[in-house]
Amino acid sequence: MSDIDQKCADKIRLEAFMHRFLVFRGQDIPGEEQVRITSLLGSAHEETSTPGREKQNNILDKRLAFLSNDPKEGLLGNGVEGWHSDGNTIDTPHLFTLLYCKKASRLGPTLIVPLKEISDALSEDERNYLEKIHFVSGFNSSIVHPLLYKHPHRNDDTVFLALGSLSGQYLMESEEDGGRKLVQLSKDETQYVMDLLESKLLSANLIFALNYKPGDFLIMNNQAVAHIAGPGTQLPPEVVGVRLIHRSTVQGESKPSKEVKVNYKCAKFSPFDEGYCIFSLKDSVFYPRVGYFDSQPVARQRCKSFNKFADLAAIHSEEWNDLVKSIITEKGHPHWINASNPQGTDIFWGEEKGHFANWDPEQPNDHGGYEDCVVLGPFAKWYDLPCSGPKLHDKANMAPVIVWEDGIRKMLNVYPLCGVPQKHLHIDIDL
Repeated sequence: MSDIDQKCADKIRLEAFMHRFLVFRGQDIPGEEQVRITSLLGSAHEETSTPGREKQNNILDKRLAFLSNDPKEGLLGNGVEGWHSDGNTIDTPHLFTLLYCKKASRLGPTLIVPLKEISDALSEDERNYLEKIHFVSGFNSSIVHPLLYKHPHRNDDTVFLALGSLSGQYLMESEEDGGRKLVQLSKDETQYVMDLLESKLLSANLIFALNYKPGDFLIMNNQAVAHIAGPGTQLPPEVVGVRLIHRSTVQGESKPSKEVKVNYKCAKFSPFDEGYCIFSLKDSVFYPRVGYFDSQPVARQRCKSFNKFADLAAIHSEEWNDLVKSIITEKGHPHWINASNPQGTDIFWGEEKGHFANWDPEQPNDHGGYEDCVVLGPFAKWYDLPCSGPKLHDKANMAPVIVWEDGIRKMLNVYPLCGVPQKHLHIDIDL
């Protein structure tokens, strides 16, 4: 890691967006080098501005925090307050958290859990209730964020999680006299919300424990995961040895919001006479390498994760195909649609045989083997591709190689093109 440049850092950003956290083992990263790496990932946050870290011994740079179980080495008691994402005392929560293990104790893991899956585990009634709740910081009551919101880069559901003493008394949206008002919950009501979230977290069976070795370097996509300093992190050095973690963070870029950052193309063409909207997840799904992309079934699930009523797009006519041309051109990549191609030029939408297709003149061709699904390529022409996605057998290009609209032959990853009935968007769209 010590010799990475901006190009490499940009790839690490994509990996962290995709996988949510990364662990690099056996690293030798001095404090000034950690600050440099942090700055390559974004704007490094000044750690001494965080409550409780104003005065630190042995710190060479305000953008570093030394966390330990030994007061001679660093600050005590950090990260044990409750499950949390970092930056819960400021308006724009951190984008990334970087933890470098300088010294490892015999017991002192960082525990990590993904937040989208915690949101997905909520029942409909629980979600409807929590959608109205706003987090309030336990250190600064002016910091208020929606409890459930959209990840600013992945665009999937996430949770503003900062439990225990990190939370103040939450607020709840209330409709009064035709307007929206935030009403403070009682301490018991706030505790109920925190207990509900923690019960989902603990029962999800998704907790990853990083049992540190010296030289471990952890990068967390902060708003996609929650973490906590696990059992034993604050036991005295004479019992478990010294634990010393160097912490740095990348400043956030926006306040938590429920706003969805996608562009919809909507129409009322047959058979969707009540309105149907199509959108790309190109900017919400991160594939760090060419040849690394989702299968068609996984792409379908990504659409459903974005909106439970969505699926890969259904293109039933030339009108619909013309509508999505601009999406394909803008994104510059092939996109999955919800069609299968079991034989010849046949198209099926589930069990129903389709009556429209827009095949490229050289397609379908079952190139290199059976290709039973459909992607939209340049100019929204249709190409066949295995439903399983990347081709893993010898001598095959893992991703499709296509002459794109600019005339250049390229190997490109495939992204989900999703569709959803307009009535399920709950936003105003002119059709």
